Amino acid sequence: MDIREALMMIPTAALSDAQTGMTTMDAGIKTRVPGVKLVGPAYTVRCLTGSIITVHKALAEAQPGDVLVVNGLGDATEALFGELMGRDAKAAGLAGVVIDGPVRDVVGLRELGLPTFSRHVTPRVGTNRRLGAVGISISCGGITVEPGDWIVGDDDGVVVVAKADAERLVDAGNAVEEKERDIAARIDAGERIADILNFRSSF
Repeated sequence: MDIREALMMIPTAALSDAQTGMTTMDAGIKTRVPGVKLVGPAYTVRCLTGSIITVHKALAEAQPGDVLVVNGLGDATEALFGELMGRDAKAAGLAGVVIDGPVRDVVGLRELGLPTFSRHVTPRVGTNRRLGAVGISISCGGITVEPGDWIVGDDDGVVVVAKADAERLVDAGNAVEEKERDIAARIDAGERIADILNFRSSF
């Protein structure tokens, strides 16, 4: 099974349902490039406050297909990623970035089409030249991310799929999608969702 291709076909909503929401990043992590899908293994980054140099280090070291997943330590004032870094990431074949912190140059990132998720947007660039750490366990969007975990993002948000559970969760996500397609067909045929889900007795 090609995990990347399989996850590309499953919406984050289905993967979230398959994991009862437990590995869904919080709603503050939003796409800045609507309409694109993000799938790839995590290359994890923990910055010091405003430490854009740490993201530059990760950008230089990550492999094609990787997703930079960045913990910005709660800072909302200094961007950790922008258009020029996005150009470099795309040229290097990275799948995209998820930053629990700010990005900038959103118009340029949208024009690049690089899947970019962040908690904040600001025009102010990060200035801290002290290195943080890469390739370690981090927290991003309230979820623990280990190096190599699969990151899946779309317009709804970002879900983490543990590397060891990927094949099982592909099957579970597909099962959720099949169930929802069946419900959609029944609604289109005239049934009401409250009846299909047996919710009327709870009203």
